[in-house]
Amino acid sequence: MALLPLLGRAAALAACVVITVAGSTAHAQWKPEKAIEIIAPSGPGGTTDRTARVVAKILLQHKLVDVPVNVVNKPGGSGTIGLNYLNQHPGDGHYMIVATTGSISNHILGLIPYNHTAFSPLAMLFEEYLGVNVRAESPIRNGRDLVEMLKKAPDAVSFGISTSLGGANHTTLITCLRAGGVDIRRLKTAVFPGGSATTTAVLGGHVDVVNTGLGNMVAHLRSGKLRTIAISSPKRMWGDFASIPTWREQGIPADSSSWRGLMGPKGMSAQQVAYWDKVLAAMAATDDWKKEMEENFWVNGYVNAQAAKKRLDEEYVEYQTVLTEVGLAKIK
Repeated sequence: MALLPLLGRAAALAACVVITVAGSTAHAQWKPEKAIEIIAPSGPGGTTDRTARVVAKILLQHKLVDVPVNVVNKPGGSGTIGLNYLNQHPGDGHYMIVATTGSISNHILGLIPYNHTAFSPLAMLFEEYLGVNVRAESPIRNGRDLVEMLKKAPDAVSFGISTSLGGANHTTLITCLRAGGVDIRRLKTAVFPGGSATTTAVLGGHVDVVNTGLGNMVAHLRSGKLRTIAISSPKRMWGDFASIPTWREQGIPADSSSWRGLMGPKGMSAQQVAYWDKVLAAMAATDDWKKEMEENFWVNGYVNAQAAKKRLDEEYVEYQTVLTEVGLAKIK
């Protein structure tokens, strides 16, 4: 007599379980419902802007997302304007920003109010290794020559640096020189507003050495006006730079890169992060992405959100040590 009501309750309970599981599955399968915005915290041109546009292009060409993807340039304030804009969309997986080494160093330098922990790391995309360059007629023949000269007199050579002290070009350089035993606190360094101005300065003899991305130097290398004497990669690069030894090959135990990654706003859900893990991994596996890596002398270094967070945490500590040593750190 009690069996039918019991069966009825069991059936109702089973129906609830089905509805609950279906609801959980739908929630777990989050995907964008409106246009994606990729924020480039710089003006048009340069590696940061190009990164945003390459990501947008491949996501659309390969139909990895079902909505439009727009690149929004937010230059200024050492990246603060772009980060402020991202912060206006907490927990919204439709927004992301191209992250750079400046996402770490600028906070340590006191230039921006945000640490990387104020956002949701989504991915590391690639490593851009930098080359040390001199004029063709320079007596500095290789990286070892440069280090030995600087160990004797750290201010004997003048360096041209793009954008700011503590930025990617500067930090990569001093990381390698420090490993060679150079007193990096005494280096003679001039800061220029951008890569073209820095290149003009070394070509004109106003500075002796520049450290910059390989893509910025390849035309001058081909023309014979400049020579690349060391590259900050862990192993040899390709193409025009295949014959250039790394710092490690020259007895300097260091490598360092100016990487590019993606961060979303703080408070993104696990489902949103999982969606982007899947999509961005698929993007990094495409032939189009690999072609962009080769043409720009970028090294494909895609890792997912969890690994990106670990990398950011570790590099924050490393950058803090180096920038404190040269007296630039405001956050210690």
